Amino acid sequence: MAVRPVAAPPAARPPMRKRWFLGLVATLVLYLGLSIWFGFANVVRSLGALPWWCWVLVPALVAAGYLLLFQRWQFYLRQLGHPLAWRPSSRIYVAGLALVAAPGRSGEALRGLWLQRRHGIPMQIGVGVTLAERVTDLAGALLVLAWGLGGRILPALAAGAGTLAVGAWLLTHPAALRRLEAFLDRLPAHRRWHGLTRLLREALGAVGRMRRLLRPWPLLVGTALAALVWLIEATALMGLLQLQGDPLALTQAAVIRTAMALGGVLSFLPAGVGTAEATAIGLAVAFGVDRPAALAVTLVLRVCTVLLPTAVGLVVLGRHRDGDETMPT
Repeated sequence: MAVRPVAAPPAARPPMRKRWFLGLVATLVLYLGLSIWFGFANVVRSLGALPWWCWVLVPALVAAGYLLLFQRWQFYLRQLGHPLAWRPSSRIYVAGLALVAAPGRSGEALRGLWLQRRHGIPMQIGVGVTLAERVTDLAGALLVLAWGLGGRILPALAAGAGTLAVGAWLLTHPAALRRLEAFLDRLPAHRRWHGLTRLLREALGAVGRMRRLLRPWPLLVGTALAALVWLIEATALMGLLQLQGDPLALTQAAVIRTAMALGGVLSFLPAGVGTAEATAIGLAVAFGVDRPAALAVTLVLRVCTVLLPTAVGLVVLGRHRDGDETMPT
């Protein structure tokens, strides 16, 4: 029987808000420091060279990508036998964007809790979908990265993807899950362990659900949609660089965009702050882009792919009654 999660006490909310504020301050300090290092006037000039419609077109392209990812979310819910009408489902999905800056976008798993509270769908379903989304995001990024780099790194990426696939298959195998459940049954029946045991059981259930989404057809659909979104954002990056007078091929822009995302995820920092910027700027400069232009374009892309979705998610989250109660602390 599913246990209704206990709402976070009011005293736990201020530290969460404080961490969000500190993360924003750290990001601003990072970009200010890079601007000073690269020449503040040059960076401002590069930003000013972008026409106003870039601030409309690039967010529109990012929004189109999220619309595709929402279709993946709907497809996964149907695959798990819990279809949901697009209107209530979209509210939950968009509200999850408030947590897009969490390390590895892990905070989006909170959608599972909202599915349970508002529609009676087991929390394992939403968490399992989020896990499958992250797997297919990674698979799509590796495919686009391999395409951008050509045959030079394809064998290594294929071997890495194969190793990940085998590892995921072994981790989610029913026999492995049964052994882990047996291990949990042997844990001491002490109140101190109760919360941890319940959390681990929910995690095992979510992993079991994810296994169903890693079958060939759902895996192919999810990976294809993720790869298409990566290419859309790479196209936006290519257009921004062309407006800066530093034209790059789509393959090069795809390498920058996917490596930027992978570098941010591997850092385990909120929104990959610092590492994502360093990866994007370093690769852009290696491809011959001027450093102030590389920083300006990276700033625009980060605003459109992280800051704006987070702001929209927070607005939608604020309209839900249990929004504050379920925010992580």
